[in-house]
Amino acid sequence: MNFVLYDNDQGYYPTRRRTSASKPIGTDGDYFTSPTTHPVFGALLALQLREMWLLLDSPSEFTVVEMGAGDGTLRSDILEYAQQELPDFAVTIRYVATDLVPPSNINGVIDNSCLPVDVVGCIISNELLDAFPFNRFIVEDGVVKEIFVDYQDGEFVDSVGEVSEPEIAARVDPFLDSLKDGYQGEVNLRLAYWSDSVSAALQRGYVITIDYGYDRPELYEPSRRSGSIRCYYQHTLSQNPLRRIGRQDITSHVDFTAVDHTLMVNRIKRVGKLSQRQFLLNLGLKDFSDDITLRSLTNEFSREDSQENLAGIEALIDGEGLGKFKVLVHSKNIDQAHPITGITGRKTLVEGRNTPTLNNSEATHARLLRSGNPFARINPELRSDMTWEQLFCEDSTNIVN
Repeated sequence: MNFVLYDNDQGYYPTRRRTSASKPIGTDGDYFTSPTTHPVFGALLALQLREMWLLLDSPSEFTVVEMGAGDGTLRSDILEYAQQELPDFAVTIRYVATDLVPPSNINGVIDNSCLPVDVVGCIISNELLDAFPFNRFIVEDGVVKEIFVDYQDGEFVDSVGEVSEPEIAARVDPFLDSLKDGYQGEVNLRLAYWSDSVSAALQRGYVITIDYGYDRPELYEPSRRSGSIRCYYQHTLSQNPLRRIGRQDITSHVDFTAVDHTLMVNRIKRVGKLSQRQFLLNLGLKDFSDDITLRSLTNEFSREDSQENLAGIEALIDGEGLGKFKVLVHSKNIDQAHPITGITGRKTLVEGRNTPTLNNSEATHARLLRSGNPFARINPELRSDMTWEQLFCEDSTNIVN
C-alpha cells in the first residue's frame, strides 16, 4: 500500500499530483473532500482556530500546522477568511501546510520533513489518517491471521499467514468471541508514528483531526465482516486494493480508540469527539446558509448561485455523507479545560461575520450542482439505486469489487 500510493515514480499521489492536468480530488478526480466542497468549511475552522488563539491568551504568533494539506485548498480558505473577517487573528497566524507528496504546482504546501517544532497553536488534519498504509487480517479457526500480498500467474493475490506484528492480533483479540471465521478487517500501526510527529511538533495547544471511522468496538462489529477498505477511482467505489495498481486511492476507516491511545501516551488529551455535522452546526453553519437564503430573496444572489452555494453547504453536513465524518479535538499542556465551541455548541461564532461564497473564493471548489452527480453517469460497476452519499460513506455491504 505504501508503494502503490506513495512511490515517487509509480505511486498514486505522486503521479496524480505532479501532473498539472491531473489531480485526485474533485469532479475530474476520484473523490471529494470537505474543503473542496465549499469555502464555508475553511471559514468555520478559521473561527474555531481564532477561539483557540484567544483561549491560549492570544499569543503574538499562533502556528497552524496542517498535515496532509494536499492541494492547499483548506489553507487558502482559512487564511482568506481570517484576512477578510478576523484581522486581529490574521496578523498572528503562521500557517505551515505540509504533505508527504506536495503538489508541484501549488505554492505554500511543503514536504512533511519540514514540520516545525515548539508550536504554540493547533495541528489540524482532514482525511489524513485514513490514507495511512495498514495491515489486513482475517479470522481463521478462531485465530487472527494476516492477509499479505502475493504475485501468482501474472497477478496480485491475497496470501494468508501468521501476523507480522503482535499488535495486530492484540487489537482484535478482545472481539474474537463475536467474530466468525472469514471475518476481515484492518489494523493501522502507523497512527503511533503520526502521534509521535504531532507531539514532537506541538509544545502547547490543540489538535483537530477530521476523518471517517469508529471507536474500536464499532470498527470490529460482527456485521462489518468484509472490513472497511475503500478504493476510489473516478468516483467509483470498490474494496479491491489489488486492482488499478497506482491508479486508485486506497483508504480504511480510522480506529479512533488507537488515535486516543497513541496521543494519550504523548500526554495529549481528548477534549471531545462528535460528527462533522454537529461540529459545523455548533460553530454556526446555519447562520451562513440562512444568510445566503436571505440574500437570494433580496436578489443579491441569483437563484442559480444560491442553489449552488446551499448545495455545497448542505453536503458538508449530510448525515449520510461528509456530515457523518468525525471531528476529534485534543489538547496538550493546557491546564484549565476551556469550552471549545465546535464541541460544546454553547454559542455561534458566526454572528456578525460575512458569508464566504463560491464566486468570491480564491480557491477552486467542486460546485456540486454544476458538475452534476458523478454517479449519474452510466457505469456498469455501480448499482443504479446507490446515491453519492451512500457510496461515499457506506459502512459495509454491496460495494463493488
